[in-house]
Amino acid sequence: MPTLYKALSTCLISLLCCFPAHSIWFEASGQAIIKNGNKEVARQRATQEAIKQALLFAGASVDSIQHMTNGLLQDDRLEIRASGEVNSIELIDEIYQDGFITVSVRADIFPQEVQCRASDYQKKIVTAWYPLKHQQQGAVGTMYDFGRVVADKLQQAFRQTSQYSQIKRVEPYYHYPEIAAGKKQALSLARKVNAQYVLFGEITEFAVEQQKSSALEFWNGDQSSRTFSLNIDLYNGTTGDVIVQQQHSINTAWDFDLHQKVGTNSQALWHSPFGLGVNSLLKDVAQQIDQSLSCLPAYGQVLQVRNGQLTVNIGSVDGVHKGDHLTLFQLSQFYDSQGKIHQQFNLHPAKVTVSQVFAQTATVISASELPLANIQANDFVARR
Repeated sequence: MPTLYKALSTCLISLLCCFPAHSIWFEASGQAIIKNGNKEVARQRATQEAIKQALLFAGASVDSIQHMTNGLLQDDRLEIRASGEVNSIELIDEIYQDGFITVSVRADIFPQEVQCRASDYQKKIVTAWYPLKHQQQGAVGTMYDFGRVVADKLQQAFRQTSQYSQIKRVEPYYHYPEIAAGKKQALSLARKVNAQYVLFGEITEFAVEQQKSSALEFWNGDQSSRTFSLNIDLYNGTTGDVIVQQQHSINTAWDFDLHQKVGTNSQALWHSPFGLGVNSLLKDVAQQIDQSLSCLPAYGQVLQVRNGQLTVNIGSVDGVHKGDHLTLFQLSQFYDSQGKIHQQFNLHPAKVTVSQVFAQTATVISASELPLANIQANDFVARR
């Protein structure tokens, strides 16, 4: 691991929250230039920067960093706004090299259970068509391709209701969960379309039930209803972790003859009680996924490193603006003593700022005098 990167350990992100309700140890590093030979001042600045990096990346907003003595905190409490509390901070390493000092700290952060501050950037989601688990259930109405239309309708629901995420692309094929490994497919699909999250779905129930009218209400005729159940799995496209698993289901009146062919994209269908019910369900899906992603950082990948400049795969369509400040990091995985896998963020001490913005990409440069050393393609940037 290059010396400019230090490990920031984190936990797997659970559904609808950013952090578990227990303290987490974070490690981060900060750098400062040694001016006029004053190592002590540089040491304090580097220590403060390391603390800020850990807290900001953890979702906190720092109100104040208390005074330092010999680079160490005077007390064990750091005031931050509505996101967490630092129980203790330790200085674990300091390196002097080429007129710079790199300080590494370990912070014990106990996040409070409050609404976290959302990222400014929208998260990119890619999805594919949703297959019928029981193909024979598509026979009523000749609606075997209903999952293709549902994927498009869900994309529309995101456009209408979501603030923090959007389905950027619907891949024109069905993803069959019983055939393809979800994690492997998610990682592959995310790389293919430069998406941060991958959404797979399956229509698990699509059956029609017919209820006979009673003898006292024979004039009403037989009544039919149809069930629509949708299972969804939302994957982190970088790690392959499942971060949302949900099942949504409705049962509404089916106003069509059981032998009638119904156009899956027809106004007659989508203006009927069944179509309106499915549309309402899809809006609920979009809102719940959007809420679950609202507190998570939006990040992009480094595509190219050239002459001290980085090209990243997020641009104006994602909400990027010239002058935005980003955090550089590497992402890796490790196993603990129980064999459980965890993600590890290795933060770069140098901040970067956006110098040019294009539709799908942006150019970033160092925001300070610190060099952008040891950065390579497939590293990441995050707005936090």
